[in-house]
Amino acid sequence: MLIALAAAAALAGAPAPYVAPDGRTEAQLIAAHVLPDAGHPGAINPAVTGQTQATTICVHGWTATVRPPTSFTNKLRAAQTPPGFKPGDGELDHRLSIEDGGAPADPANLWWMVYRDRYGARVKDVLETALHRRVCAGTMPLSEARAALLGNWLVAYEKYVGPLPK
Repeated sequence: MLIALAAAAALAGAPAPYVAPDGRTEAQLIAAHVLPDAGHPGAINPAVTGQTQATTICVHGWTATVRPPTSFTNKLRAAQTPPGFKPGDGELDHRLSIEDGGAPADPANLWWMVYRDRYGARVKDVLETALHRRVCAGTMPLSEARAALLGNWLVAYEKYVGPLPK
């Protein structure tokens, strides 16, 4: 069925709907708390720009200076933990990571993401670090890194890191 939909979309000139290597659709990945829902669109830290990145995100330890206190994030994490999960089953993730210029405490940028999934939070962390390294090495514009994270991060992972974990 998914192959038929992809073929029909290709013939119509529309992009095929995303299907992860494990066969799950984008909607299923959102329901599994791997991809963020529309209620968490992400938010940019206005202090981080292409002109300021050398003195902000590219300074070792800078993220610790802007990270919100756990008293704030633990409350939000508990409130966002989906039914059937415990807060410790996931993390309060920044859709646009702090290390890539995301807003540290904006609720639009914070969503509960599962750990125990082949594409869980720790996998996304690998992408965030890879993008950060490219930005700070001057091989990728900050805007490109942000766009990669604000889109479907699984697609970005495959583009910038390699195949997703099996």
